[in-house]
Amino acid sequence: MASPLAARRIQILTSGVVLPGGELAALDRSRLRLHALGRSGEVRIPILVEAGAATLLRAAASELALLLATQHRRLLPIDDLERIRAAGGYVPLPSVAPSLGPSGGGPDLKAAARLGVGVHPALTGGIVCAWMGPGGRGRSLTGLVIEVLRRAFAEGQRSSEREETPVLVALALFPALAAAEEPVRALLPAPPLEGWFRAAVLSGLYVACATGVARALREAAIGPADESALALEAVLSPGALLGLRPAALAGATLYGCEVLPPSPRAYELAARLAAGADPAAELRELTRALLAGGEPLGRAEAQAAQAALRELVLEGVTRAEAERRGGEVAAIRELYAAPGGLASACSSNAARGALTRRLLAAADEGGEAGPALERAGRAVEAWSPGNAAAAVGLTREEGVSAYAESVLAHACDTALERRLARARRAPLAPPAALDESSARAEWEAGRLYRISAEGGPLLKTAGAPPGAHLYLDLKDVLRRAGLLGKDRGDLLQDGLFLPLVRAVRGLEGSAPRRGGRSGIEVNALGATISLSGNVEALLALAGAVPPILASFEERLAAAVPEDVVGLQLSGVAAKFEGELSRARAAREARRAARPGTGESARAGALEARAAAREAELERERDLALARARGERLEAGLLVSFGPPPLLLGLAGEERGAHPIRLGDELEVSIAGSARSPVARARADAALAAERARTGRPRLEHAWRVFVASPLAIAVPPALELAAVEAASAGDARGALRALVGPVRDAVERAARGELGAPEVLNAGAALTEEALTAYLGAVQGSRTFRRITLPLAEIPEDLRARWYYGVEPLELVAAFRTDGDSVELFRRAGRVPVEGRGEVELWELAAPVGGAAALAARLGERWLGGG
Repeated sequence: MASPLAARRIQILTSGVVLPGGELAALDRSRLRLHALGRSGEVRIPILVEAGAATLLRAAASELALLLATQHRRLLPIDDLERIRAAGGYVPLPSVAPSLGPSGGGPDLKAAARLGVGVHPALTGGIVCAWMGPGGRGRSLTGLVIEVLRRAFAEGQRSSEREETPVLVALALFPALAAAEEPVRALLPAPPLEGWFRAAVLSGLYVACATGVARALREAAIGPADESALALEAVLSPGALLGLRPAALAGATLYGCEVLPPSPRAYELAARLAAGADPAAELRELTRALLAGGEPLGRAEAQAAQAALRELVLEGVTRAEAERRGGEVAAIRELYAAPGGLASACSSNAARGALTRRLLAAADEGGEAGPALERAGRAVEAWSPGNAAAAVGLTREEGVSAYAESVLAHACDTALERRLARARRAPLAPPAALDESSARAEWEAGRLYRISAEGGPLLKTAGAPPGAHLYLDLKDVLRRAGLLGKDRGDLLQDGLFLPLVRAVRGLEGSAPRRGGRSGIEVNALGATISLSGNVEALLALAGAVPPILASFEERLAAAVPEDVVGLQLSGVAAKFEGELSRARAAREARRAARPGTGESARAGALEARAAAREAELERERDLALARARGERLEAGLLVSFGPPPLLLGLAGEERGAHPIRLGDELEVSIAGSARSPVARARADAALAAERARTGRPRLEHAWRVFVASPLAIAVPPALELAAVEAASAGDARGALRALVGPVRDAVERAARGELGAPEVLNAGAALTEEALTAYLGAVQGSRTFRRITLPLAEIPEDLRARWYYGVEPLELVAAFRTDGDSVELFRRAGRVPVEGRGEVELWELAAPVGGAAALAARLGERWLGGG
C-alpha cells in the first residue's frame, strides 16, 4: 500500500513551496542576511559544515553500517563479515534487541523505529533504537539537527529580514548527509547485497534527520502545513538522498509499494509534474492507464499486494514482540527483514506453505497479535500469482490505485529535485584551499554561515565596518586584445595588468589597514577586476586607471597586425555600407522631387530626415572603425561603499578554483559599470541634436557617464504576433496599425514621466553616493568642499563651443586641496535601479582631461571663493 510518507511527498509538491521555476522563498535576496551572486546571477550563500559536524555525520553512517552488517550477518559470507569488522576497527557497538518494532525509548525514538522499518525492512526497530538511543551515534546526529535548527529558527525570527534560516541549514546539510556515504563503502558487503545495505544506511540517516526536524518544528510551534515545514521537508528528501533511481532504492519502501524500473511513461510523468501539472489529475490518468491491462497491470497488483502483506506481518510481529513472544515470531521477523524475504516466500507453493504454517502457528498462541498474524497467514495461504490483491483483501482497483500513488510519490520527488536544482546550488562551501582556521576567521567576521557541533550562532553579527569596493569591467578591452591571438598574453601582462598591480601596490603603503589586512585587497583579477579597501586609496586608483588604459590603447594599436586591422576595418565598413547606400538613395530620391508643389514640401522634410539618418550612420560607422583600429577603448569603473567583502570560491563548480574575495556590492557594481547600447544611443542622439542646433559638427561629450531612461513599449504577445504576420504578408500598414495602441500608451506614459528602467553608459569612472559621502568624510582634513548647482548658461561660451555639457543644470561637488592648486570634480549622473537595493545614486568622477577638466580649471577659483 502507499505509505504516509508517500502522501506527504505528494502534498509537498502540491503545496507549491517549490515553484516550477525553482524559486524558494528562503532564497529571496531581500530576506537573506548574507549572500552573494554566482556567475549567472544565481543566489549563492557562503555556508560551512564545520569539520566536527561532518565527522559526526560520517561516524553515524559508519556505525549504522556496522550495526546492519552484524545484525544481518546470516545474510553475509563469513569472509565478507570479517572484512567489514576489520574495516570498522572492531569498535564496540550499542546492544541491539531482536525486535522488528520499537525496543524502548520515548515517543520520538519509538516513532523513529516505526518510520525506520517502514522505509526499509533492514532497519528493524531494534537497530534503530540502539543506533538512535543513548550511546548511539544516530542519537548524536539527531541532536545536531535539533540544535542547529533551534538556532536557525531563533536567528531567522530575530533577523530584520525574517530570514528562512532553517531552510538554508537544510540546503547545506543535505549534501553533507549524502557525502557521509563515502566512508561507508568499505563497510558494505560485496554485490549483490551492497546496494541493499547502502539504501538501508541512507534511509537510516534520513530517519535520524526527520526525527530531528519533527522535534525542532514541534518546539517552534510550527505545524505540518506551514511553509517552513514544507520547505524543510522538500529539501531533506528521502528519495533524493538515496538517489531516486529505482536501482538505488534497492529494497527501500519509502513510498509503500516498491518502485520497480519504471517505463518511459514514469519519466514523462515526472517532467510534467516539474512543469506544474496537477498531481491529482496525473494520479487519475496513471490509474486509468494501469487498469487498461497488460504487464503493468499485473506488476501494479503484485506490488500493492506485497505492500499490504508487509503491513499485516509487521502489525502481527510487533504486537507479538510487545507480548515478549519468541518461537515462530523470530523466524518471521528474520524473513521480513531479509532482502525480498516476503516476496520470495510467496513465489512458490512450497515457500508459501512454510510461511503460512509459521504465521498460523504464531497466531494460535493468541493474545493481541493473534488476529493480525492469522490475517497474514490466511492471505499467504490464498496467495497466487494472478490473485495476489484479492488474497490481501484488495479489489483490483484498490491495488492499482495504491501502486499508482506510490509511483506518483516517487515522480513527485523526482519533480521536486528538478525544481530544486537551483536551490541545491545555493550553498557555497569555502574552497578547499581555505584552511579551517581561515574559515573560522571568516565566520568570526560575520562573512560565513557555520553549522557546527560546538554550538554558537550560525551567522555571527560581527559589526565589521563597511568598506569601499572598486569594480573594473575590462571585457571590451580584452575582446579587442583578442585580435592578437596567442600573442596577447605578454601585452596584457606588461601593458595592462602589471601597471594596474603596481598602481595598487603604490597606494597600499599609504592606505590605513583594516583588521590586520592591507588597505587594498585584490578580490579578482581578470576580465573584471575587484578590489576592496580604503576609499581614499581606491578613488586615487580610479584616477590612475585612465592613463594606464590610454597607454595600453597605444601599445595595442601598434601591436595588432596591419592585415588583421584591415580585415576588421573592411568588415565594419561592409556592415554599414548597405544601410548607408539605402540612406543616400532615399535622400537623393527626395531631392529629385519637383519644386513648386505641395508634394515638394513634404519631400523636403523627408529629405532632411533622410540626411539626418545618413549623418547618424556615418558617425556610428566612424566610431566603430575607431574601435576596430584600437582607439577609444572603454572600461567601466565603479567605486561603491558597503558591507565588507565575502570570502567566496568556485570549489565544486570548476576544478582547481582558488578562493577569491568579492564585495557584497556586486549587484551595484554590475549595474554601475554597464555600457548599455541604449544609454549610448540616447547620449549620442542628444549630442547629434546639439551639433545640428549649434552648427558645430566637432562638438564632443564633456562627460563619460550617462544614465538614460528609454521609452518602454510593452507589446502584448497577441499584438506582436499579429504585427509580425502582417509584415510577413507584405501588409506594412496593417503591422503598424496593430502597434498603434501600445505605442500611444507608451508615449502618453513618457509624457507623464513614466519611462523605462534607467540604463547606464559608464565609459569612465563612477561612484555611488555612499562612496562619495565616505570619501568626503575620509579627506575632510585635507580638502575644502563645495556643492554647486551650475546652470548651463553660466558655462563659458568657448567651453560650450567645444564640449556638450547636457541639457539640465549640473549638480557638482568640487573637492579642493588645502593648497588650492588642484580640484577633484564629481557630477551627479542619475539614479540606477539595483535588484534587491532599490535605486542607487551614481556620480561621475570627472576625467583629468577634456570638457570636465576644462570646466573645473576655468570655474574652480570662483567656486572655492563661494561665487
